[in-house]
Amino acid sequence: MKKRYLTLVMALGLLATSCDKQYLELSPTGSIDAGAAYSTTKNAAAAINGIYRAMVVRYLSSQGHFGHPAMMIIIDVLGEDVVISNTSNTWHLAETRWQAHRSETSVGDELPYQLYYRLIGNANLAITNIDNAAGTQTERNQVKGEALGIRAFSYFNLVQLFGKRYDAATKPNAQLGVPLVLTPTTEGLPRATVEEVYAQINKDLAEAATLLTASRSYKSHINLDVIKGLQARVALVQQNWADAAKFAAEARKSYSPMSVAQYQDGFSDIGNPEWMWGFDHVEDQSETFGAFHSYISSNYNSTNIRVSPKTINSALYDQIPATDVRSKMWVKTPTAANSIVPTGGVRVPYITQKFRLPGAAPSTSTMGDIPYMRAAEMYLIEAEAQARLGNAADAATVLFDLVSKRDPSYVKSTKTGTQLIDEILFNRRVELWGEGFRFTDLKRMNLPLNRNGATNIQSAVVVLFDVKPGDNQWEFLIPRREINANKAIVQNPL
Repeated sequence: MKKRYLTLVMALGLLATSCDKQYLELSPTGSIDAGAAYSTTKNAAAAINGIYRAMVVRYLSSQGHFGHPAMMIIIDVLGEDVVISNTSNTWHLAETRWQAHRSETSVGDELPYQLYYRLIGNANLAITNIDNAAGTQTERNQVKGEALGIRAFSYFNLVQLFGKRYDAATKPNAQLGVPLVLTPTTEGLPRATVEEVYAQINKDLAEAATLLTASRSYKSHINLDVIKGLQARVALVQQNWADAAKFAAEARKSYSPMSVAQYQDGFSDIGNPEWMWGFDHVEDQSETFGAFHSYISSNYNSTNIRVSPKTINSALYDQIPATDVRSKMWVKTPTAANSIVPTGGVRVPYITQKFRLPGAAPSTSTMGDIPYMRAAEMYLIEAEAQARLGNAADAATVLFDLVSKRDPSYVKSTKTGTQLIDEILFNRRVELWGEGFRFTDLKRMNLPLNRNGATNIQSAVVVLFDVKPGDNQWEFLIPRREINANKAIVQNPL
């Protein structure tokens, strides 16, 4: 039995500080004071555990908005590849229709703002107080490095959602990003520029890299490999192709692609050799109907899974070779013999089988781990970056090293230029389906939303099929409660 994190009360509150209740609960609140939490490195490590736990609890009293894993689903349903099969269950419909993030009072718009600033607020307390904690320097470095990583991760998510895309051709990116809160405070701050936010993200990650090592007790915690993986993600978004390739290669070097058999295990076990970072679901902390697998898995016994299972865009799926194990992650024509669903669950074309909880269907436990970062992503970042640098041979080799593990019949690509990049991006879409990348991928590449051409995308479900790149709708609105409470902030264009 795995028992590792602090109590839910500690995770939601963590540390005491004054908080204006008009704000969107962005500051750490609640149960113990910062002095006690960071008086020793042992206490500080427990507080950091609580921050990790705060990534996966329900926010805004909403069952469907369970922290960062909910954002993974939302980021993908905002795109065209993760498809809600019908309107029988309404969870995340407003998000897939591009309504939630364009309503300043919706839960879907408030979630990322509250979630990531809550993590930032608690990380700031760690960063500010840990240097005076009793313990060894190695222990202080560990806590500070993880806190810096959490803060950088949170700002990276925020600026991609609430700011305009980063454009390397127009440095400095003077468009508005998000407020940079770097010390424990409840004072309302103005929005920093996108350039300033990315500079702080890179500064935090660079400092964390000097403090952390690859050593760690649990994959639920950030180590040096994860920091390098985050550096690779950030460099990719900033179109810094050389750094993206370098950091991705360094990040994945201690991890091996999973076998064909492992690929079919259900994506719910953090012990998988390819997983670099994830949520390690402990036995006494099930969120039941407010959990990732209640919405994305094939076999959990929830209403959402039974009546409105997730599917893959048919046009994307139909391009996957039958010899590729990833083709088995969805079923084009499902029957009782070839697809797993909970008792009474509907079977719809292109139904997902990728995420599956252990045991037979229906599963009554949401005890599934959640992948935040896998080595496969690093292969794909490295391949894309090398291709964009014009290094076609290097890009094709890295792509082959990954895809040949998925498809024994795969032949190393001889494509170059745009055709090679398209092949890499196709594999990225298939490989990372449901793991929270598609909306931000479209935005970083300045591509349109295009849901046309699929046989299983219904207008009644998605409503919206096309959004041009650069449209105001690519930006989440600053939540109204923050606008009302913070006189220094301004709204995104409506």
